[in-house]
Amino acid sequence: MARLLDFIVGHQKNIEKLLSLKLQKRWPHAFLFTGPNAIGKRKVALAFAQMLVCEQSETACGDCGPCLRIAKEQSENLLRLAPDASMAKPVIKVEAVREVLDSLSLSSWSGARVVLIDEAHRMNPQAANTLLKTLEEPFENVYFFLLGPDGQQFLPTIKSRCQMMSFQPLVVADLKKIKPGLADWAYQASRGQIDRLMQLTSADGIERRTESFVFLEQFFSDTEFLQNGNWRVNVKDKSWTLATISAWLQILYSVVLAQAEQKSGSSLISIEHSKYFAKIKDISSEKILSLADYLIEAERDILGNADPVLVFENMWVNYARVD
Repeated sequence: MARLLDFIVGHQKNIEKLLSLKLQKRWPHAFLFTGPNAIGKRKVALAFAQMLVCEQSETACGDCGPCLRIAKEQSENLLRLAPDASMAKPVIKVEAVREVLDSLSLSSWSGARVVLIDEAHRMNPQAANTLLKTLEEPFENVYFFLLGPDGQQFLPTIKSRCQMMSFQPLVVADLKKIKPGLADWAYQASRGQIDRLMQLTSADGIERRTESFVFLEQFFSDTEFLQNGNWRVNVKDKSWTLATISAWLQILYSVVLAQAEQKSGSSLISIEHSKYFAKIKDISSEKILSLADYLIEAERDILGNADPVLVFENMWVNYARVD
């Protein structure tokens, strides 16, 4: 049996609301699911796509042909869109949207059809406007699931044509059900996201986290940071820098949480990293929060092709001015 709803962990309130809409036959033609990556939004969308195409049950039998094909994502009734990963800055192009919409216009298809758009916020303006026309005048028996991190990243006109549903990060108990047997610090530091949890506990993740602690300690404590430029070699590597920024944000989150709860941090940091954590955790929360703001801005600038070295130099100067 492949009833996808039975394999979802967490998001119970959202699932109950969706089931109510389905059973009351009040299902809208388009949903916008928002929330962090890797928390289960896509799994929920596929579970309800299965219900929409099932031939035997309002809530999916899991056994019929349409159910099985949805479970394998090999259904002719499931159309998918995602950003073009081959691009330096992946986007969903208007041509891809038009191709899907052309398929929906074929009258030979029978039964419900579902369009699943991963990272829908990455549609370029032409793609978003093309989709909008269909959302305004939807095809009969066609249902859309748009997935993205934040509703603010979508056109107001797109949001107004969709029923929005916000998904929260998974709680530690849910993470332990999905990936049991990992260290408590990793569950706490994962921010409720499965991909972060797996990255943190991988060999590469542990090594990268150690590098990040060493570099962060240098950033905090080296008064000659700009002159001691040995760090510039690594920072020139854009992918290394973005990964480091992500790790720093995770570390700072752990520090702030430990300060707020007056904990030693042992539940948030691995034993291998505790010596670095001890040096960082006594820095004022004001300075840590200011650095977190600078990091978020730095990530945006680097993704916009700013020079990573100049970004880090500017960030250190601004951070050093914080009392």
